[in-house]
Amino acid sequence: MNIKAQSLLSLPTKRRTSFSSLSSLSSHLYLLHHRAAPHYLPKARELHALLLTSSLLSSSPPALTSLISLYSKCCCPASALSAFYSSPSPPNLFAWNAAISALSSNTLPADALLLFRFLRSHPSLFPDHFTFPCVIKSISDLGDAGDLKNTHALLFKFGLVSDVFASSAMVNGYLKLGIVDDAEVVFDEIPEKDVVLWNSMVNGFAQMGRFSNAKDYFHRMLEEGMVPSRFTVTGILSVFTSTADLNGGRNIHAFVVKIGYGFDVAISNSLIDLYGKCHDVEEAAEVFESMFEKDIFSWNSIISAFEYSADHPKALLLFRQMLCVGVQPDSITVAAVLPACSQLAALAHGREIHTYLLRHGIRGDAFVDNALMDMYAKCGMLDDARNAFDVMPNRDVASWNIIIDAYASHGRGEDALKLFSAMTTEPDEVTFVAVLSACSHSGLVEIGVKIFEQMKVMPVAEHYLCMVDMLGRAGMLEKSKEMAAAAEKACGVKGWRTYIAACKERGQMERVVEAAERLVEMEPAGSGAWVMAANAYGWVGKYEEVAEWRGEMRRRGVRKVPGCSWVEVAGHGVHTFISGERCHPRAEAIYAVIHELAGWIRDGGCLAQVGLNGPGEYRWN
Repeated sequence: MNIKAQSLLSLPTKRRTSFSSLSSLSSHLYLLHHRAAPHYLPKARELHALLLTSSLLSSSPPALTSLISLYSKCCCPASALSAFYSSPSPPNLFAWNAAISALSSNTLPADALLLFRFLRSHPSLFPDHFTFPCVIKSISDLGDAGDLKNTHALLFKFGLVSDVFASSAMVNGYLKLGIVDDAEVVFDEIPEKDVVLWNSMVNGFAQMGRFSNAKDYFHRMLEEGMVPSRFTVTGILSVFTSTADLNGGRNIHAFVVKIGYGFDVAISNSLIDLYGKCHDVEEAAEVFESMFEKDIFSWNSIISAFEYSADHPKALLLFRQMLCVGVQPDSITVAAVLPACSQLAALAHGREIHTYLLRHGIRGDAFVDNALMDMYAKCGMLDDARNAFDVMPNRDVASWNIIIDAYASHGRGEDALKLFSAMTTEPDEVTFVAVLSACSHSGLVEIGVKIFEQMKVMPVAEHYLCMVDMLGRAGMLEKSKEMAAAAEKACGVKGWRTYIAACKERGQMERVVEAAERLVEMEPAGSGAWVMAANAYGWVGKYEEVAEWRGEMRRRGVRKVPGCSWVEVAGHGVHTFISGERCHPRAEAIYAVIHELAGWIRDGGCLAQVGLNGPGEYRWN
């Protein structure tokens, strides 16, 4: 944005006022300024016109300041600057500060600094403790450490070095740029520290990822008798969330209840996020249900919590409830709920969400578009996934990875390689996993080996697994075995499992038994290795050995985790099944059909069609 008076927005010059007096107009402006949001912009412009026609703008400096701040909160810095420059009377320092703040808070730091330089050249106005926090924020946003130190020197010049507002901003700026020593010097030199200054240290270190420092300053804050603010609490909760420290987070939760912040929306949202990322969805749900007021962040947090813990049906159910209570989802909501559709292969739900996106214009966000494309790919709708990819206005490396992997998963390796060649971004580790998977599923062994050898990234477990699978699928079992052995440091026993699958597919049962026994040696406590070894003996007809292996499993207390699957039935939603359970409302009818199918197959019959008409009812054609 260029700060020029010639480029100001044109404003209406005639508008009939509906206010009874200039004082009521000023009061209305003041109230609107304190609750402003982007959707208030038309009202702000109406008030601007009334201020001009009523001459209040020239007779009341506070009205000008409020108008500039109103435009700033409406996310319209151009109009804020227009009001500033078009003022009938010279703006005072409050108006200058409001204009600088409008630019700084609306991601225009360079323009904010330019306006600050204009203020510095003013003969009778001098920056104060309200000016410098905006200036310091702009400098730190630009990442200019030298300019930040120069501004620190200006604080000495203007006698503001001990001011808590300016000092808090300076601490924030230094920590944002990683200049920890100077931040601590500024903090220590302030004789009387308020909660804002303490927050600068706690939250600054938290945002840097120096969590132990953030905890230390939080504890020092409490020891010195300073009562934390809500902003302190959300900051320290982010530390325990990032470190997955559930016990520490629970202690803060108890502290929050004790000091009376238990019903604060922002704190409750942070608690939901903490419990969700620590996989304690029950406590996350308790916090959510106890909230008197829920905003979009509350719903996003609880949906993400259940999705993070792989409770996909619950995530979809919460999304439905969110719509029912009239809360409009945003891009974060959609990006959280679409993976649930992907994991459940719930195509109908995914299409409904896509329709909602189109109807409400929630597009253009690469994160949302990637989730949408991934949902279609995992639901088997490759053409829809490609259409979503083709219309994306902004593609990142994840976009390319998803579409390449989609073609790879559908056995269209050559198309996946064409997309790989057409990439407009630098490939990463995930890209090469997708490409190697494409070569594996399509039998393009020579190309796959060449890509693996020429990768510009360090091979990780997934790359080795792709190579083991590729060589095994091609019947090159000895090379596949060598690759599994070479991959032990990177991926442990996973390579051997892939090798065993290839050997089984090729009927090489002796190799299967040999590898399965090695698996048990490497992973004696895991159920997967024992089950695979027992099965291997069963495949070669050594049933006595099968009994011995299963007996040894029981003696050691090794238990197999039951399998779980989902299915979406048209008109009946998503159904979840766990191996051996009988909790489904139609379990009796389902198991009746399963037993009948097993008997039919055992007797060598020819199954034409099975229809489940009601509880305990089935028919055969």
